[in-house]
This record gives sequence, C-alpha cells and structure tokens, in this order.
Amino acid sequence: MNTGALILAAGAASRMQQPKMLLPFGDKTILTHILDEVKAGGIHAICMVTGFYHKQILESTDTENVLTIYHANWHTGMASSIQMGISSLLHEHPDLDSMLIMVSDQPFLNTDLLVKMLQTKLLTQKGIIAASYEGVRGTPVLFDKKYFNALQQLEGDTGAKSILQQYSGDISTVDFPHGAMDIDTPEDYERFCAKLKQWNVNGYPS
Repeated sequence: MNTGALILAAGAASRMQQPKMLLPFGDKTILTHILDEVKAGGIHAICMVTGFYHKQILESTDTENVLTIYHANWHTGMASSIQMGISSLLHEHPDLDSMLIMVSDQPFLNTDLLVKMLQTKLLTQKGIIAASYEGVRGTPVLFDKKYFNALQQLEGDTGAKSILQQYSGDISTVDFPHGAMDIDTPEDYERFCAKLKQWNVNGYPS
C-alpha cells in the first residue's frame, strides 16, 4: 500500500499568538517530533502545507524528503490546504492509493498509531480509518484513494469532517486517547507540559 502523509501547518495559531507547532517537546519541537514519527512509519511520501509561519518553520525544521508547499491563501481555511497538499502529492506521486491527513498540533501522535491505522485498513478493508478520542472521530485520518476527489472538493475551515459524516458506514476507528490533547492556547501548552512532567515520574501511559 503506497500511502502519503499530508501534514497541515498553515494556520496563524491566533489563540496561541506564536507558532504552536514549533513549541518545545523534549529536545525537539512538536512539528519535528511529528515529522520524525511519520518518517519512521514507513510512509511512501510526505507533504507539509505551510502558511502564516512558513519562514519560521523552514528556519527551525529539517524538511529533507518532505515536500513543503507554501499556501499563500492559508486564511481561506483548512479545506484549501488539503486541496493544495493532495494535488501536490499526487503530482509527485501519482501511485498513491491512500492518504493520511494530520494536523501539526497533536503532540502525542506516534509511529505506533500510524502503523495501527494502516494495519486496520488492510484488515477491515474500510475506506476511512479515523483516530478516536473522547467520542470523536478525528485526525489523523487515513483515506483510501476513492476519496481523493471528494477531499479536493472540500470548502471552508472544517477540514474533512463532512466526508466522515457523509460516509460514516465506511469508517473504522483506532483508539487514540491522547488525541484530544491539541495545543491551541498557552493554557493547553501548560497542561501538556504538566502531563509530560507527570509521565517522566510515573511512566508514559499506553
């Protein structure tokens, strides 16, 4: 299975008022951690769509073997970033038969999760494999190529949620309990750092 990964990193992070994907996570940034985990997962091709913080991301992130696309109209919403990323990936890698879509502020995303999603697709033959947390089916999401056209027709800032709602019968999920921890505000980051300190003492939960 030739799988591409699309990492969405174009937003302005207005509530954080700084590039949240570049916040420290151990000796890395959150974005570098995510890129390293994706690369370790045996993904066929990786694309990252940048926008408001394009310059800062390039200055602080190793983008070797990552197709990095600057989205000048990032403010038009997540859908346009998805469209640009998928079109760019398919132009470079027309043989892709599935696509992982992920955001750049889920610090607990890891290789094990991504591998489990790929395995679940093979086992269930479902067209969509979504992460599941707190009763929500969300990112990262793995889409079969039959959904590429629908993804390229998305509009607005709701991402691929409308596709998940429309094709709920073709979805299987993988538990990702820490997926609910995204980083939108300084308070979110404080809670994240507090969890890391706790886990350093008590051990990382499964």
